[in-house]
Amino acid sequence: MPFKRALTYSLVINLFFLALCLLFGDLKFGAIDDYFMAARLTGALGTDYNPHLIFVNAIYGYALLPLYHLFPAIGWYYIGEMFSVFLSFTVIGFILLQRCGEHWGAILAALFTALFASDFYLVVQFTQCASILSAAGMLLFAYGIISQDCHAPNGARNDVWGNIQALAPFILGVALMLWGSVMRWQAFLMGLPFFCLGLLFILRECWSAKWHVIAGLAILFAGAFSMHAFDQKIYQSPAYEAFNKFQSPRVILGDKNNYNKNAVYEDAEELGLSGKDFHLLTEWIFYDTKVFAIDSLESYTKIVQQYNDKSSIHIIPHNLLKALSHSIHSPVFWIWFIFCLFIYFTNSKKTFYSWCSLILILTLIAYLITIGRVVYRVESGFWLYATILAIPQFGQFKQKLSKTITLSILCIIALINIFSYATTGTTIRNPTSGDAGTITIKDSTDYTQVFDYIDNQPDKMFMLSMNAFMRFSHHRNPPYLATPAGSFKRTVSFGYWTPYLPEVTDALNEFYITNPIKDVIKDNVIVLNEPGLAGFLQRHYYDSVAVDTLKSIGDMTFFKYRLVNSSVQQAEGK
Repeated sequence: MPFKRALTYSLVINLFFLALCLLFGDLKFGAIDDYFMAARLTGALGTDYNPHLIFVNAIYGYALLPLYHLFPAIGWYYIGEMFSVFLSFTVIGFILLQRCGEHWGAILAALFTALFASDFYLVVQFTQCASILSAAGMLLFAYGIISQDCHAPNGARNDVWGNIQALAPFILGVALMLWGSVMRWQAFLMGLPFFCLGLLFILRECWSAKWHVIAGLAILFAGAFSMHAFDQKIYQSPAYEAFNKFQSPRVILGDKNNYNKNAVYEDAEELGLSGKDFHLLTEWIFYDTKVFAIDSLESYTKIVQQYNDKSSIHIIPHNLLKALSHSIHSPVFWIWFIFCLFIYFTNSKKTFYSWCSLILILTLIAYLITIGRVVYRVESGFWLYATILAIPQFGQFKQKLSKTITLSILCIIALINIFSYATTGTTIRNPTSGDAGTITIKDSTDYTQVFDYIDNQPDKMFMLSMNAFMRFSHHRNPPYLATPAGSFKRTVSFGYWTPYLPEVTDALNEFYITNPIKDVIKDNVIVLNEPGLAGFLQRHYYDSVAVDTLKSIGDMTFFKYRLVNSSVQQAEGK
């Protein structure tokens, strides 16, 4: 199929589904992490732009800085993620059209995009961006290997245009994979086994294009590991020392649920630790620099590790079947299954790829089961890689379709999707569980009043529960607009991954706050949606603490902690 026609068809297909998402969908970040990384980039947690994005390579942040300086009101972090998804879908559709021909290619490209569009466009998320970018890059690289231009006799491609055509898939493929590694290193790495599997099944073609392959892979791995090393070196500076030490205990105590909490509570009490304090930690209340200092947190994490749920070898097959049955109810499984059928009918000698990819998927899911981290955005990435790398295994489509049949099928796909988006446009698959629904938090709070209450007291620092902090991300501003610098400077969470960030520490210091939980009794500190700290304060710091309700707006309640008989406590050195 001619290059320009294939590219045009792919662009039209992807513009159609993007338009449906924009018209009928509720555009949001798929992970709150994305919102706060974008907020950090614009200086919302402090006062100035900060391209160090924690989970996304800082190179992405640096690349966006010129755009933020030119057009500071636009959420370029979000626009960049959406563009990466659109570009990846367009590349995949283009390769399908080139491999399968105009009719079959158009149908498969439309079907693929239809099944994935809502998961990627409506709830764009950095892990999924990394997966789709890496997968599209791997597909382009493999397409460069098997394309006829690459294997034409040397005399047939002595012209400059012929050389460009031969090299372009490798260059663009490596570029997309490098971009994927920037968006999330782990998501890029989890695609490499599928990349190796896909190349293994076109090994003869790899040998024919060995110099392109060797050079491409050398540049890929040198570039990817160099960029990763650059990003990691940023966080080795002294400014991030406390932040780095905090991350491991935070993950163990906050993120993980695969351990016996009751047993940990009892052991903590027996060892002279506080079971009540452990309960606070599991509720994401971390930000006390003395009681919950890193050494103290490690005392709890050591107990937790003793009570991790161990996945018995006998239980893993049962859990695998459960995970597989869950996948069957999602579109990612069915597009993989359809592509495997096309391998069988067009190139039956490559059918073994389908079984190998399934075994690889189940092996990786089994690993996730053993560490207690089976989440849809990661699991779907396995199916995505296996599906896309099935395309190079396709053979010739001998069954021709008429133009009428092709247009009819495309119209049916389009009409079904128009109806689906128009009636259930806000319904998506939760990036964590994979269950269909909406990620919007339902409450009747007028957040304009909440933000006005905070903004009208510039001399106060507001300490938030993690839940309230996360809800702000849904209501401060839409993702396509930049969060203004300083927006979150005076709203600090007791939990999440933001404690101990350098700009958060600096903001607290400006209000003379050195220990956030202990200092909630100060006159310039107001607490939002965390009324249960009095017991902790009385166990560790003060004789008697009272809590007053200042204002309630919907689900948001502002509290003021104060000392009872403060003059006596101060005289006693409390």
